[in-house]
Amino acid sequence: MGLTAVHWFRRDLRLDDNTALLEAIDRGDEVYPLFVFDEDLLGREDTGGPRVQFLLDNLNALAKELEAAGSQLYLRRGNIASEVATFCEEVSAGLLCWNRDYSPYAVRRDEAIRKSAAARGIEVAICEDHLLVPPEAVVKDDGSPFVVFSPFARRWRTQPKRRAREFPGLDGLRPVKAHHVASLDFPQAADLGYPGTFPTMDAGEKAALAALEVFLDGKVFRYKDTRDFPDVEGTSRLSPHLKYGTISPRRVFFGVESVLGLDLSTIDTKKPSADLGEENRKRVKQAGTFLDEVCWREFYFSILHHFPHVAHRPFRRSFDDFVWPGDKDALLEKWVEGETGFPIVDAGMRQLATTGWMHNRLRMICAMHLTKILLIDWREGEKVFMQRLLDGDLAPNNGGWQWSASTGTDAAPYFRIFNPYLQSKKFDPDGTFIRKYVPELRDVEGASVHEPHLDPQLLEKTGYPPPCVDYKKARERALEVLKPRTPTGPAEEAGGSS
Repeated sequence: MGLTAVHWFRRDLRLDDNTALLEAIDRGDEVYPLFVFDEDLLGREDTGGPRVQFLLDNLNALAKELEAAGSQLYLRRGNIASEVATFCEEVSAGLLCWNRDYSPYAVRRDEAIRKSAAARGIEVAICEDHLLVPPEAVVKDDGSPFVVFSPFARRWRTQPKRRAREFPGLDGLRPVKAHHVASLDFPQAADLGYPGTFPTMDAGEKAALAALEVFLDGKVFRYKDTRDFPDVEGTSRLSPHLKYGTISPRRVFFGVESVLGLDLSTIDTKKPSADLGEENRKRVKQAGTFLDEVCWREFYFSILHHFPHVAHRPFRRSFDDFVWPGDKDALLEKWVEGETGFPIVDAGMRQLATTGWMHNRLRMICAMHLTKILLIDWREGEKVFMQRLLDGDLAPNNGGWQWSASTGTDAAPYFRIFNPYLQSKKFDPDGTFIRKYVPELRDVEGASVHEPHLDPQLLEKTGYPPPCVDYKKARERALEVLKPRTPTGPAEEAGGSS
């Protein structure tokens, strides 16, 4: 009798270069693909409709790929430990495969399921897949974790990175359709507790690979110059696909290496050597800035792995008892709804509400505005982003918020406070982005779009609200209340969405 394997899909919703799925295919004589809707995750306060809808869209795409291979995606819902164990018993599984995750919840859940499977005589294979380099491999010489990005990045760049593996095709999957094994009907978001219509984007691994191809076909070599301008399509838009694993980080990393035509393991992308030639050095600097964003993602997963308390508390313990003094009742809703009276902030928040996406520069501007101008607890904003972002992902979202609030590792120093008016003029100089998402200001001409409050008649005419706080006074207050708690050393900008 052959070995029956179960591959438990989680945040790896693809067939291509799926490490645990390939393990199941390599070893199993039959492979059953399983996905379980986790009631604990569905019921979390920071789970939002856009992310649930995008999950369903990705699952639909995966199910179609499996059906084309002659297999099917088996769906279950409930207590995840119970559902996985029951499914394994129903198919008489001898091997259960999944790809590793790093959140405190996932670590506890996976260990409980590993023990449960072992007690039933089922072998478990937990594979490294979601990161290019496991957190344990990027540590200091004494084995302690890095808490500053630059030395982490230097060590990360030198670590070996496994190349992507192709899906072996229909025959390799050795597909099984077991009619005696139950599977849920495919649910709608409303069935999972999220009624309504939500923003989404093209889903599935084909869409992810297509997005990567578009990015590599030129945009990657303009990335450094264009990534900070929200009205320019200068970023990859791959972070939602990396969140749900519709593309592997290896496809992304080695895709960049391929179009560069250079071995990245031998190159310092920050300071490429002169012997590469001037043109190659320019290309490496542009693409290297994008790879820094990939590295920031891995840095924040490393922080979450080594310091799991950051999932709920500040990385800097000096902030444990800090009470954020901002008027949450009066100001939080204005920020959430994009009604602060600061145009670039409002444009970013409205982009998020209508598209499920926010440009990375705007994520930093909006996060710093909430925490350092409005002085509201970063956890309030972190939760809103998780509820509304298609790419809402604990490690990078948490890392970005704590960076902005100066509570995190290698965070912006307390005195670094983005001036929303200067940011607006620098990164949306013509006001094109603001006019797109703040229709009250659509017909405002010239520089007034950045600071409409300077003309009270303009505010009255357009109906746009005045600033909810006085920026100068708010900045002075932030410097006063945050100074005793944070270090004053330099920090680098943290990535959030590549």
